[in-house]
Amino acid sequence: MGPVTLRLPCLPARCTRALFALGAALVCMLAPVQAMAQSVDGDTATARTQVAIMTPGSIAKTADMAFGSIVQPNAPGTVVLTPANSATCTASSGLVRTGVCRAARFSIYGKRNWTIRIKDITGGSVSLSSPLGDTMQMDGVTIATSGMTAISGGPGWNLGRYRIDTDNGITEFWLGGTLHVGAAQPAGVYRGTVTIQVQFN
Repeated sequence: MGPVTLRLPCLPARCTRALFALGAALVCMLAPVQAMAQSVDGDTATARTQVAIMTPGSIAKTADMAFGSIVQPNAPGTVVLTPANSATCTASSGLVRTGVCRAARFSIYGKRNWTIRIKDITGGSVSLSSPLGDTMQMDGVTIATSGMTAISGGPGWNLGRYRIDTDNGITEFWLGGTLHVGAAQPAGVYRGTVTIQVQFN
């Protein structure tokens, strides 16, 4: 079993209602170093670089979610991933889990005292599939935040309503969840999609 990866596109401009779809992707893109012909003065090489400039009302994924690797079990079990910068993965009895454990991490750029609503609209369960069509389920999506204070209101926004507290308007949140592993779960890399909705106002 391989990592569950999540991607969130960066969208410019403040929005009153923005829908973000999260899907399988790489955390970053690496460009190969292009070797140049040797000259009398020595060797040279070039590399590309890129940067994205965000405007208030933007959100960007800064880390993917990963449950690590699990030894094929004889009995069903779960792996609970905490939503934290230093996430933990707790496997139920009978499961052997190794490797990277990482919560999905997102950065929000707004303005101090803006309110943000976050909602999981996947219906509470995400299906992960292997290339051969085998599946597992992840549910119980959880959230932790930094630079925001939870506030009341916003019924129906199941991941909460928050006020930005930072002077520069930059905040973060992390997502975790519970992975359900079947007995004799077929080997493979499983990937899924979770869809969340973020509203600025």
